[in-house]
Amino acid sequence: MDVISLCSDLIRCKSVTPIDDGAIECVSSFLKSLGFETTVLTFSSPDGSNSIKNLFAKYGSSKRKTLGFLGHTDVVPPGNDWETDPFAALQKNGFLIGRGAVDMKGSVSAFCCAVQQFIRQKFDGTIEFFITGDEEVGSYEGTRSLIKWVCENAYMPDDCLIGEPSSQKNLGDVISLGHRGSMNVMVKSYGKQGHSAYPENYKNSLSDLCRYVAKMVNYAWKHEDKRFPSTNLEPTLLFASNYAVNVVPDESSANLNIRFGGDYSADSLKQILLDEAKEFELSLEFFLSGEPYYCNDENLKRILSAAIKETSAIDPVFSTAGGTSDGRYMIRYCNIIEFGLLDAAMHQKNERVKISDLRKLEEIYLAFLQKYFA
Repeated sequence: MDVISLCSDLIRCKSVTPIDDGAIECVSSFLKSLGFETTVLTFSSPDGSNSIKNLFAKYGSSKRKTLGFLGHTDVVPPGNDWETDPFAALQKNGFLIGRGAVDMKGSVSAFCCAVQQFIRQKFDGTIEFFITGDEEVGSYEGTRSLIKWVCENAYMPDDCLIGEPSSQKNLGDVISLGHRGSMNVMVKSYGKQGHSAYPENYKNSLSDLCRYVAKMVNYAWKHEDKRFPSTNLEPTLLFASNYAVNVVPDESSANLNIRFGGDYSADSLKQILLDEAKEFELSLEFFLSGEPYYCNDENLKRILSAAIKETSAIDPVFSTAGGTSDGRYMIRYCNIIEFGLLDAAMHQKNERVKISDLRKLEEIYLAFLQKYFA
């Protein structure tokens, strides 16, 4: 099957998390037709509210070398004001338009079609697919559960290519080697409600909260590990217990999102935030999305950059910028590296990918496979 046809079929699946709408079966059927052993797995949340379809597929039985590909078929809601039906997979002016074209049905399709060409030749090794259905909402019943199943029932790969969008201006210009860690902190402040004209009768919970948020926004984070961008903290939510303009709230809260590099761990960050909160009457609750991670495998970096240079005449740069991916879970078990389409259009209305870029990505993935198993 042609990469444009496969990507179009996937876009037509309205797979807004947690709905699958046939997307996983579409990939499974394609890989099964190539001779892959495919296993569709449904994992449910503890309360039964979510059931997520996932796919593990395997070709080959040699343990000499195993390469994994990690991707997802779920997408974010399309939103409003599209110029076309977001699930129609319209081709126009050299683009394929639709929700998920970039993030990341395009790269899933490109790798599938690259494998279709690659396995026509003999090779000594194994190829595995990890395709999940809830990456956009935290991967609880997706990558995390799928990895656990694979650890118990199959072989984890030696290396894993993740197809998340990584390119910036031209396809192939950026390879992601990892990402900063991410942690959210819910900060709560308590006081006594009262009329703002009578300060002797109230304690403003918002005052302490705002002073603490300002203090942490201006905190002097160290930046010695240059593999990652510097640590930054941003307030993302602010709540107060009242809506009257002349009443001070007795309870206020804010969410802080922290992106941190190798200079810190989640535990060291927690201690800093707690220490800086001591002068205020606050409570802090921490939610870790993932620690920072980085690809240290020089051979994997060399092979992928060579494949890009050979097919596109582009010498890619390595980066750890941008948001985190499911690589934060896979890195515990194997080497990971990330490369995919341009990231500018993902999650936006009228999401689109150049048809020529989809074909070129298939070429790059094919060259990568040939060099990896050489």
